[in-house]
Amino acid sequence: MRNRWRLRIAMRGVAILAAAALGAFLVSSYGLEVFKFSGGSVIVFRVLTYLALAGLTYWYLIRPLVRPIPDEQVALYLEEHDPTLQAAVLSALEEAKRGEQSDSENYSPALVEKLIQSAVERCRGLDMGSAVERDKIKQSSSYLVGVAVVALLMFLFGPSYLRHGATALMTPTGSLQAASPYSIEVLPGDATIARGSDLAVTARLVGFETNDVNLFMRTSSSDAYERVPLIPVEALGGEEPVVGQFETLLFDVRDETNYFIEADSVQSGNFTLEVIDLPYAEHLELEYHFPAYTGLEPRIIQDGGDIAVLQGTEVRVAVFPTMSTPAGRLVFDETHAATLTPRADGVLTASFVVDEDGFYQVELEGPSGEAVDASPRYTIDVLTDQPPSVMFV
Repeated sequence: MRNRWRLRIAMRGVAILAAAALGAFLVSSYGLEVFKFSGGSVIVFRVLTYLALAGLTYWYLIRPLVRPIPDEQVALYLEEHDPTLQAAVLSALEEAKRGEQSDSENYSPALVEKLIQSAVERCRGLDMGSAVERDKIKQSSSYLVGVAVVALLMFLFGPSYLRHGATALMTPTGSLQAASPYSIEVLPGDATIARGSDLAVTARLVGFETNDVNLFMRTSSSDAYERVPLIPVEALGGEEPVVGQFETLLFDVRDETNYFIEADSVQSGNFTLEVIDLPYAEHLELEYHFPAYTGLEPRIIQDGGDIAVLQGTEVRVAVFPTMSTPAGRLVFDETHAATLTPRADGVLTASFVVDEDGFYQVELEGPSGEAVDASPRYTIDVLTDQPPSVMFV
């Protein structure tokens, strides 16, 4: 009977623990989603979840099972659940203990033995009390199965953050970064750039969407972070829109800079820009030579960068570097480039004809012969020519 009683208590405790564990995981998963699976929130919810489960395990499972059960309590419990015993088991126990504690002449061992045998026979008729707990054990088993089915359905068909939350919570020693389904990929990340150069920084949101994306930067650990907003990357004509990708341009970076990206409470890693003296394009001068049929005179852009001209326009580029450099090139993509030729005054020149939309970037040779990105990536846009018009005066 004790074993059946303990089995019922164990099954009830396991059912309660399963329901509590499901509730704890649901609440914690929702909390992690609210805080976007930040490192601190993962640690806090892991600790709270396992502390709650440990407390419930002790209260509903360990404490009832290790508590001693007196014979009288077992007998009383058995007779309360089966009145047909008519106090036979309880009477046998009381008489047996009275005989152990008393030497009275009125005590008859034979009579007590017969009383005990009668109680045992009645218990055997009840399958030693197993029928008393059978319904409650089945009930606890049903609750346990129901909790398991609900948990399975919620994790299969519920919001994705439930699955991510379960993964984060069920691996208490796992990496905090691996626990988060949300991240921000940053380019160029850690980098070494030329002093005084402009740097394009791009960020791609992984696992979530928002338009509130900001870069935080500072040049000293004692300084406050300066916030720089990022804007969505626009697709070129005819291309698919770029989803979840943002960019900004840092101008005239002259000192070592620490920065990170933050969007909707999700934060990227911290990155460092090391600044050294390398050649960089201080400014560009562009000269446009339009197609002959337009009859347009050449046009000079003193402080050039992005290009927007008619198809077939020849663009002559003059690069004014921050320091002397023997060579360089204009890079259009991985396979196309135009060589920059140095002039006597140190300015480098090149030309190309605009045929299609694209990008270009200045690349200069460093002091050790290495190729240095010496400008941001500029856009090339082909303008649509307007049809001819006739006006009578």
